[in-house]
This record gives sequence, structure tokens and C-alpha cells, in this order.
Amino acid sequence: MTIHIDGRIGEGGGQVLRTSLSLSAITGKAFVIEHIRGKRKKPGLKRQHLVSVEAAASICGADCKGDSLNSQRLVFNPSKIRAGNYSFDIGSAGSCCLVLQTVLPILFYADSSSTVTIQGGTHNPMAPTADFLAKSFLPAIYRFGFNASLNLMSYGFYPAGGGKIKAEIRPAGDLPKKVELIERGPLLKKRARILLSKLPQHIAEREKKILLKQGWFETDEVEIVNITNSPGPGNAVIIILEYENVTCVFQSIGEKGKRAEKVSAEAYNAAAYHHKSMVPVENFLTDQLLIYLALVSNGTFLTSKVSLHSHTNMKIIEKFLPVKFVVKEIASGQKLNCTGKIFRSVHS
Repeated sequence: MTIHIDGRIGEGGGQVLRTSLSLSAITGKAFVIEHIRGKRKKPGLKRQHLVSVEAAASICGADCKGDSLNSQRLVFNPSKIRAGNYSFDIGSAGSCCLVLQTVLPILFYADSSSTVTIQGGTHNPMAPTADFLAKSFLPAIYRFGFNASLNLMSYGFYPAGGGKIKAEIRPAGDLPKKVELIERGPLLKKRARILLSKLPQHIAEREKKILLKQGWFETDEVEIVNITNSPGPGNAVIIILEYENVTCVFQSIGEKGKRAEKVSAEAYNAAAYHHKSMVPVENFLTDQLLIYLALVSNGTFLTSKVSLHSHTNMKIIEKFLPVKFVVKEIASGQKLNCTGKIFRSVHS
């Protein structure tokens, strides 16, 4: 059975493609996608998306048609998932983390452990950062029965890129019968990391001043990290809130023409908003957890608001897996529930 997907569905971006690649490889179901990234100003496969296709195909031995730059149609017919030591180079500042997002679920269904090394951007404006993956996402999916670790080998900022991450992935064993993330527990620790590469030091000092001005952080909770192993200039403010049951990471990436004060304020406002909401899962983590929630096929978590991006992702997941997502309004935000038949990998 071949699944047909319109890339203009919902949010209409690259996540439609990435989720389709992951679940096609895991389920063994071929798919055809038309109008790839159809709601973007420049639709079709860009370098980062093409590397995701090539990476997924190499891991599951897929036969592809349309796997070329700017292509708006792709046919993907997977075969057997193979464990291994993989390496992929985006060749630009495209996001390493989004490529990893594509291949990580696949390698959880290999028959032995694997490593994946990816070169490109590690801290991009419109993508999860390596900090987010290592501190928030990977510990969260560990609760779901999926075990991987991440090493940030070098930083890569837009537009120079040149960063590198390496992930170690262990095959998923018996998954829990049900997962719940309803209570986040008390805040155990908070900290902020200001990353600075090949830019004037006053930028980081101004960002630190803004954070301290809010009165939430103590001086020793805000760290300026001068990056020495990145090929180009870059800046980011990363805020990490470690609760008893979940760790949440909030980020703002510096860009040319964007004042340091705005960079710092964006990260702080996102973190403060989430902390006041009392829900355990913030919006970006919500989107990242959906595939894993569906693979367990029985779970619930609370979040402040399910985005269009997440609603789109749920629709794609439901095309590949026998699950159903339901979102309900609650006093503190929204309750996301996933139920369905237990997924049995075609590779087991």
C-alpha cells in the first residue's frame, strides 16, 4: 500500500516530509508526497530536506524518485532498516537537529546500536537546537522507552554552519503500556547560557543584564559561554528549566540586525510564560514527542497550546499508524491524548 500525501496539508512545511520519511521506514509503507513544502515561499526540497531524504533512504535501503534539489514530488519505497555508523554532511548551515529528528525514530527500530554524525547548523533560528535535544527532548523520550544520547562536537551558527553533532542510538526494547506526563513537579533548577562566537563581548553582557534585570535569575545562574570551535559568528540565549518530571529548554537565536536585548527578552518571555502556565510540556517539545507517543500508542500529556505545526504532524502520523489523537481544552491549557493499536514493527 502506498500512502499519498499533499505537502500543502495544514502548516505545509518540512515537518510533513520528515515525519513521512521516519514512519515510512519504520512501518515499511511506501509513500508519495506532492507539493513538498507547498506553503513556503520557496517550496520543494532544499539542501537540508534533501539530506534528510538521503539519510533516511540510506538507513532503510529505500528506492527513491524525485530526490533532487527543488523537487516538489518524492516517491519513497523503504526496505530493511540497517544499524550502522552513519555520517551526513548538509554542506550548509541547514539544521543538523532536523536531520537527526528524521533518522532517530528509524534507528530505534534497527536490530543493534548505531551512531549518527551530522554536520551543518546546530543553532538555527527556525529549528530545535542541540541544547534542546540533549537537555529536554532525549530525556523526555527516554520516559517513553527510547534511549539515545547526543554529543555536541562543535557549534554551527547561520550562515556559516560548520557545526557537528554525534548521536548514539540504542534499539527500543519493550515499550511501556502507557505514558503520562501530567505533572511537571517543582522547579529544581534554572539556568541561562549565553553563547557567543566571534562577536563583540558587549553583546553577551547586554543579554545577561536583561536576564538579571527581570529579578528571576541569580548572577551565578547566568553563564556567558565564549565559543571557540565554530567557523563563523553567532549568538544564542538558552534558558533551561529543570522540573522534577521534565526539563524544558527555551531559546532565542541572534541574527544580523536583531538587538541583543530582543534576543534575551524572547528567551526569557517564553520561559516565564511556560513557568506560569503550570503545564509540564511546552509547545516545541509537544511537537517533538508526537511520533513517540504514537509508537507507544497509549499516552497523555498536558501542554499550554497545541500549535498548527503539531496538528499537522498528528494528521501525518495517523496516515501511517493505527492511532488517533484527541486534543481537549482544560483549565491550564490543553490535554493531548493518543490511543490506538499497539504498533508491531515490520522489522522485529
